[in-house]
Amino acid sequence: MPSYLCFTIRFLQPFSHGRGEDGTPEWPPSPFRLFQALVSASAARWNERIQLAYAVPALTWLESLPPPRILCSLAETTRGYRLYVPDNVGDKVASSWSGGRSASIADYRTEKDVRAKRLSGQVVRYLFPVAPNLPEIESHLPTLRSAAESITHLGWGIDMVVGYAEIVSESDVEKLEGETWLPTSDQQGTALRVCISGSLQDLMKKHEGVLHRLAAEEFRPVTPLSCFDVINYRPKTQDVVKPFVTFDLLKPDGSGYRIFNTQRQFHIVSGLVRHATSEVCRNWPYGEIGSFIHGHDSHQEGRPLKGEGADNRFMFLPLPSIEHRPDSPETVTDIRRVMICTTPPFRDRIDWIRRRLSGHPLISESNVEVAELSFAQPKNYVIQKYVKSASIWSTVIPVTLPGYDDRNPEKTEKLLQKSLLQAGISQELVQTAEFEWRPVGFRAGCDLAYRYDHPKEIRGPRYHVRIKFARSICGPLAIGAGRYRGCGLFAAQD
Repeated sequence: MPSYLCFTIRFLQPFSHGRGEDGTPEWPPSPFRLFQALVSASAARWNERIQLAYAVPALTWLESLPPPRILCSLAETTRGYRLYVPDNVGDKVASSWSGGRSASIADYRTEKDVRAKRLSGQVVRYLFPVAPNLPEIESHLPTLRSAAESITHLGWGIDMVVGYAEIVSESDVEKLEGETWLPTSDQQGTALRVCISGSLQDLMKKHEGVLHRLAAEEFRPVTPLSCFDVINYRPKTQDVVKPFVTFDLLKPDGSGYRIFNTQRQFHIVSGLVRHATSEVCRNWPYGEIGSFIHGHDSHQEGRPLKGEGADNRFMFLPLPSIEHRPDSPETVTDIRRVMICTTPPFRDRIDWIRRRLSGHPLISESNVEVAELSFAQPKNYVIQKYVKSASIWSTVIPVTLPGYDDRNPEKTEKLLQKSLLQAGISQELVQTAEFEWRPVGFRAGCDLAYRYDHPKEIRGPRYHVRIKFARSICGPLAIGAGRYRGCGLFAAQD
């Protein structure tokens, strides 16, 4: 069973002010930030203010370990506040005074906006994988534990913490609370700095440069840190972005968009595209199409898929346009595009239909060609509103609850939580999500919830919903009854 070198950092207040490489609030704190704190604490612990020596072997061993997994609480970015920091121009003010002129240091100040992360819990753990019974563990653990116990802050000076280091087993890790963040090799997730071999020497070199930056009556600029790596971390419970393909809805002659009314025709668009997909997939290499395209239970003919495996199918999502004008709020308008998406294991099926659906006609029940599909680039502004990463989402098509709430707010919230879980959102995010619901839309252009024409078999209370998650999630997001046909469709809200 694998073991882990676990550094436990407990914040004394539920806030973290550390910033990432891009200047935005960072959460979780990067492993490199922990390493810097250990180096600083080691210098203070053994009173080595000029040159680090005692802890060098242990820290050199630590920087050679693979990137750790991180266990932490959820955090949300605060609205923040503004400070006014005096500029370092005392010489100008003093010169004015000596010349008999009036001057004030208050006239020379810079605005500084402070935005912190508010933590739902105050413990962060860094779990470095190590082989059990390594002789290095026995020799270096006491030093690293003493250094961890000497850490006073992680982030800004006001982010006071206490720390500890120990060896834990996999079974111990499973009992720990917090959301697990894992390093990933893809481009999704949060970019965090990690230490690599040579990071310690780079930090010591920079410290020496700071000490001697004014030597020989000249200023010597300090070389910035460069010996570290940046890798992406993603919560264990966060799926890879759902694979999707989008199409423009054109007139049969290709002369322009074929426009469908959102309130009355969204489910019609979904049905037309589903029928077209079934036509091109009749002989595809992935088996029968009844369950994956139509959502029928292969064991009980005519019944919809339920339970485990119910998400192993296509979602057909009509995309109402969202118009952005500088002098007015974003406005939801008619449908000009459609999206087909599924779960990550079935990316190959999205690739298969992408190559075959473009140019395919949409045929109505009366056998009339009403539109044509044309591949749409995902970088389009409207499409990005449905697939981008955001923490606040609101409906463009109302949610149909998977049950009756009897107009009881507690029941409504539980049904919304159930809908999120059914849509694959993690339990941790669902429990901390904040819900608002009402008949009136949260966006300009949305009609009253009860005025949307739904498929006849989709029954239940309908609401426009706005959800605030503790961290950003990626779309597309559709929840509730009929979510495979466009009901309960959300767009990111800035």
